[in-house]
Amino acid sequence: MNRLFKFGLLLGMVSFVSATELINIFPMESYNQDVSAWIKPDAPDYKQSLLSEDYQKLRLQEFYQHYYSSAESDLSPWSRNYVNSQLVQSESINIIQTERQILAGFNNPIDVKKTAYGENYLPYKAAWFAKVGRNMGLDKPIELSYADNKRAIAVDNLLVRTLPTSDPLFYSNKIAGEGYPFDNLQETAVFIGMPLYVIKQSADKEWSLVIASDDVGWVRTSGIAMVDDKFIATWQKAARKNIVATIAQNSLIDASGVFRGMAYNGGTFPLVNKSESVYNILMPVADLKRNAQIIKVKIGQSDGVVMPLKLTPENIARIMRNQIGKQYGWGSMFFNYDCSAETKALFAPFGIYLPRNSGFQSLAGKTVILDNLSSTEREQYLLKNGHKFLTLVQIPGHILLYIGNYANPNSAQHESVAMSYQNIWGMKTSANDTRYVIGGSVLLPLLAQYPEQADLMSFYDSTRSKFRLVYLDQFPEN
Repeated sequence: MNRLFKFGLLLGMVSFVSATELINIFPMESYNQDVSAWIKPDAPDYKQSLLSEDYQKLRLQEFYQHYYSSAESDLSPWSRNYVNSQLVQSESINIIQTERQILAGFNNPIDVKKTAYGENYLPYKAAWFAKVGRNMGLDKPIELSYADNKRAIAVDNLLVRTLPTSDPLFYSNKIAGEGYPFDNLQETAVFIGMPLYVIKQSADKEWSLVIASDDVGWVRTSGIAMVDDKFIATWQKAARKNIVATIAQNSLIDASGVFRGMAYNGGTFPLVNKSESVYNILMPVADLKRNAQIIKVKIGQSDGVVMPLKLTPENIARIMRNQIGKQYGWGSMFFNYDCSAETKALFAPFGIYLPRNSGFQSLAGKTVILDNLSSTEREQYLLKNGHKFLTLVQIPGHILLYIGNYANPNSAQHESVAMSYQNIWGMKTSANDTRYVIGGSVLLPLLAQYPEQADLMSFYDSTRSKFRLVYLDQFPEN
């Protein structure tokens, strides 16, 4: 196509869309994104630990139980009880029934507005759902109890899909908050070295339905390898001594200088030893029979830390600098992060395990429910009772980190406001008819009203059905 013609076509599209625009851009240039402007190196508590050493060790033990343990009563995909709880939820519900219900729900939505569309804006037809359903192979016998030979590990970074297909599934982009990037089949990501349990393969063998530490879904079979007792014992022996968490995206390089994979923020690996500038860590790879083998790779010490890193404002700032400004990734699409993936990656180096989605993260510490308070009461409670760097704020469908109270930089009165760190797609209007897109990880004050756009809904707004504070410096109450 002629480039001038394409440019003219693009201008025509822009003119056409502007009349019914559901997406606007929030002016983030008004808000300082220099981490040091908020977490000041000259502050008296900059190097002060906010958690006791004993508390962080207990949190790290919990982290280990999710990602490295094989004890029957722990919560890893290598743990018998956890696997069985995912395979059979109750006497009337098991994983196969759940998978059938998921497929049927997309094919026959209760809400007629939620017709499933592909990337070409055309609705999916019954034949597409039938093809996906056949590939799921749910009519074949499936073992619904734990078996040692189903244990596996990720040897590549994998996107977890709701159905065994790379095709996206969108709802109408004419609905605010739908359309791109909200692919309803994209759930999360599994990173290299994460434990898995394989429930079954798809009919074409390309996909495997797996249990991960945080989710159940379909991943590419080529990215996993099976493990046995010997592999697990070697992996655990190193991890019990020390685990390295990556705090910046970096390449995993073996002793021969060969690239073996990419490590993303919040990924973890057993530590072998360290030199002056690098960590030597363990990484799983697959042999020709798709069994896992262990190799040694290295990452720079500037890109990783030994867990648990002391939780100080200085170290929080260090990790934020590596993450801030990165693009929003719904369900970790493109291995970018959404709100809960951001907080999960942020706290992993400190040994604090957070579940994958915002709803479950609200159960990761002592939770204070403020659902019935007014907008002003919610704000005042946070300003008075928030624990800086250790309080998550949950609202419906979103979670963010409170980092402290600061003078409002966008007001002549400079009244005290709560500052947040969050990865956010955008803010909606009170009428819920558009989104003002931010599209990444940012430092953002929580204001009762944003001067750039008066009709934006405040994070405190009492019409939001939830407003909850989660204190990560306290264990959940039973």
